[in-house]
Amino acid sequence: MIRVAVVDDHPIVRDGIVATLGDAGDVQVVGAAGTAGEGIALAERERPDVLLLDLELPDQSGLEAIGKIKTVSPGTRVVIFSAYAGEERVGTALSRGADSYVIKGTASDELLETVRAVAAGRARMDATIAAQALEAMRAPRHQRITEREREILKLLADGLANKAIAARLGIAERTVKFHVGEILARLGAGNRAQAVAIAQQRGLL
Repeated sequence: MIRVAVVDDHPIVRDGIVATLGDAGDVQVVGAAGTAGEGIALAERERPDVLLLDLELPDQSGLEAIGKIKTVSPGTRVVIFSAYAGEERVGTALSRGADSYVIKGTASDELLETVRAVAAGRARMDATIAAQALEAMRAPRHQRITEREREILKLLADGLANKAIAARLGIAERTVKFHVGEILARLGAGNRAQAVAIAQQRGLL
């Protein structure tokens, strides 16, 4: 029996995944959570074989949570389950320790086969996503900054907080938070000020 946990902040999506997995005779859903913090605690408590993890969560980015999940439960394999599949996100997720990456909207049987393969220690990923990941990992680190992230970097340099950046760009504050987390990771920065300094040194601003 494959023990699986689900972390997604949208109740309808989360419940749908749980129902899909629960219908499989060889899968047992051991818990579900709506935040990264709850997901990390769930992983530590249940030690699932596989944990499906959304990237955009209300308390912190799923990217930040990957390493923490692996720390508290080293045997858990993390499958990113996201609506977004840009090469930067895929590459970063895999470099952070994710074992696979699945797009929301993937057919139920494909999701189940990915869970089974990952639980068995086999690599399984959509060909398009695999190509994106390879392209992202080949690119020099600073070149992975997207145009949106450049916009956000410029606003960070102006001293704007996440809420103000969200209002300026017309996007959700948690989306800004997600992008900031990716910017820090890609630039190897410990905080926003350091990210701005590194970006200026590299001519990204």
